[in-house]
Amino acid sequence: MRLRLVVTAVALLAVSVLAVGTLVALREAGARTAPHPPARTTPTPDGTSPAATPSGSAPPVYLYYYLWWTPGHWQSKLGPDYPYTASPPVSPGATNSVGCNPVPRYPGATIVDVPQVGLYNQNLAQVYLPQIEQAAAAGVTGFLASWQGTGSPSQTTSSSGYNLRLQLLVRAVDAYDAAHPRHPFRLALAMSAFGDYHRPAAEIVADLSYFYRTYGGNPAFRNSFSSRPMVMIMDSRKYPVTTVAAIWSAEGGKEYLIGDETAASWPRDAPYLDATSYYWSSENPWTNSNAASDIRTLGAEVHRNGKNWFSPFIAGYDKQLVGGSCVPRDGVQTLDKVWSVNSQSHPQGWFGISWNEFEENTYLQPSLNYGSRYLQALQQLIQGQAG
Repeated sequence: MRLRLVVTAVALLAVSVLAVGTLVALREAGARTAPHPPARTTPTPDGTSPAATPSGSAPPVYLYYYLWWTPGHWQSKLGPDYPYTASPPVSPGATNSVGCNPVPRYPGATIVDVPQVGLYNQNLAQVYLPQIEQAAAAGVTGFLASWQGTGSPSQTTSSSGYNLRLQLLVRAVDAYDAAHPRHPFRLALAMSAFGDYHRPAAEIVADLSYFYRTYGGNPAFRNSFSSRPMVMIMDSRKYPVTTVAAIWSAEGGKEYLIGDETAASWPRDAPYLDATSYYWSSENPWTNSNAASDIRTLGAEVHRNGKNWFSPFIAGYDKQLVGGSCVPRDGVQTLDKVWSVNSQSHPQGWFGISWNEFEENTYLQPSLNYGSRYLQALQQLIQGQAG
């Protein structure tokens, strides 16, 4: 009789273990095929469905951070006549009083300002920590690192310059956080298209798989929204929907996937994203009467899906030297205006354009022409939302 009871108990235990294993497998499979549920269910101020918001804190502020500044890249933007060895560094040009109509001082230059610290080489480890310290001191939460890998499943940190520079940035953030455990700096990934919207999905997935196995557990990528590292798929709306779906299927259980969408494209891609922003680097609140309503509409649509909305903001934009347009900085008036009107979309976070994009002139990094004016203005905006 005792032997029969033991056999029965063992059989019941085996059934229970099998059931738990089946449930775990179903949950893991579901994580790759369905949107993740929001972390909080408090109604948003616009009356739409809830989205996850870090409890008891102001929306975090991330800035896009570009990893392409090497001696060769500076030379491609400044031309052959710029005095590269000058110390202190020399301003390559100027704009008018509102930040438009750039006039370069050297033939072939397509930028008219450079960082206050000079032409840094991001292949060198020592250039990152001072920039992290500057951004952190202004209240910036972290950087969105613009990156693309080689597309190879077997790539390593030494496979490309971008892989090396991402590694150096992560190490610098780790070092900063070790010294500032109460106020750590954070990273997110901006998975860049670099204009190739027909790039095979398999290459993008290979890049993200490399990113996850290399940095998925790194504390630099911790965030307030998920246990997964945040990854923004830049220009997601410009890819075929099959590509976006393939990225979600392969990576949705590993990274917190953020789109780059408009109100028109969001319905197509929403099933394959956890959240979205919109890289609107040329948003003009002065001449585009629909700018504010376009952002509000997108934020409301994202909230209706129970997902998170990360609003963009800019201080200005000027691409006139390479055939583009200009959104005047006009002192800090554009920064203040864009922040004000876009806050009406009730974002869960802010993605600022940018820390160091000098050709499109969206940079907030202290520079020769502007000093620390824009970083100080951003600091005031961040402190204002916290207060």
